[in-house]
Amino acid sequence: MSLIFPADEASVVSGQGRLHALIIGVGEYDHLGLGVPKPSRLLSGLKPLTVTEPAARRLAAWLENKYTNPNCPLGSIELLLAPAGDYTRKDGSKVAVEKADMANIEAATNRWFRRCDSSKDNIVFFYFVGHGISTVKGSYLLPADFGNPDIADDWRNCIDGSGLRSGMFKCNAQHQYYFFDACRDAPVDALTKRNPHGASLIGGADLSDTVELSADYSAASDGRQAFGRDGGETFFCEALIMCLDGMGASRLAGGRNWRVDAATLSRGLVSVIQAIAARENLPLSCECRMQKPEPLHFPPNGRVMVKVGCKSEDMNNEADITLIQDTGIKMSPPGDPRPWIQPAVAGNVDIRVKFSNFPTEVINELIDPPVYDLEFPL
Repeated sequence: MSLIFPADEASVVSGQGRLHALIIGVGEYDHLGLGVPKPSRLLSGLKPLTVTEPAARRLAAWLENKYTNPNCPLGSIELLLAPAGDYTRKDGSKVAVEKADMANIEAATNRWFRRCDSSKDNIVFFYFVGHGISTVKGSYLLPADFGNPDIADDWRNCIDGSGLRSGMFKCNAQHQYYFFDACRDAPVDALTKRNPHGASLIGGADLSDTVELSADYSAASDGRQAFGRDGGETFFCEALIMCLDGMGASRLAGGRNWRVDAATLSRGLVSVIQAIAARENLPLSCECRMQKPEPLHFPPNGRVMVKVGCKSEDMNNEADITLIQDTGIKMSPPGDPRPWIQPAVAGNVDIRVKFSNFPTEVINELIDPPVYDLEFPL
């Protein structure tokens, strides 16, 4: 078992509203890529991934350390990784994390389902990061042992993400969140297969089974790829944590407190991914359908992605940008990439832009999540 929170199954609270998370990060594949002892007959050209395992670890650590919901506290986090290894909990203790292969994923899903099913007030939290593909029949997620040539069914070790979400309609937990951090492009190798399929992991839901919220957020639009930064995590994971930290939040009545809910998270992810795409000059996309405003997390502050640029190349080359808040000063001298994209705390902000050959520009604004886009001259 790879239960990183709490320390053991006996300590998991059941029968009361809790968030139960299953996080799967796959970067190392047994049968995909060059030099593997037993290459897959299907999709063998897919390469190992370096950004997925760090993404899964970072999100697990965020949940363990930052998730806040007084009405539904953290209940459990189960983590599977490939390559497997140790995870250091916030108290300094270490836990051995199981490999994210199909057998371990199936077993972990069964345990996770039982925890989620223990109360209608629970929150379901599922995150997968690794290889994903689309076919004429749907989108699929690939565990570490996908494509084992010793198995006659090439699709045996494959997960149907939509099927998992549909199967969870029979779960008592009424608020459910699914994050699919994977590509959704359609390799020719997969499109030519007669019967692509994957395991839903959970079956038996009736047409009459319903939940109040089943929200899915995908790191790529249909037919598109997802990306990450070498030496870091995926851009979708970066955007998700930014949104949970406040960029996907809205002010509560009175304007002093903040809440991330399913609807504000959808809006925030789309906007933040667009800002990251501009920063990285990459064709990033995500698919986040508008959802009900069911609360997920209460961050201490709202946060905003501030984007500052100029309408002409000459002005961009000269722009000396200063962002001033009570929390501190951030600066971007001439020669830095433009537009300048920087996180800030929601609230009052002064933005000053000096030029050598153009008038100085000064803006004072009250900024709110998710993105504040400023282009000079106004």
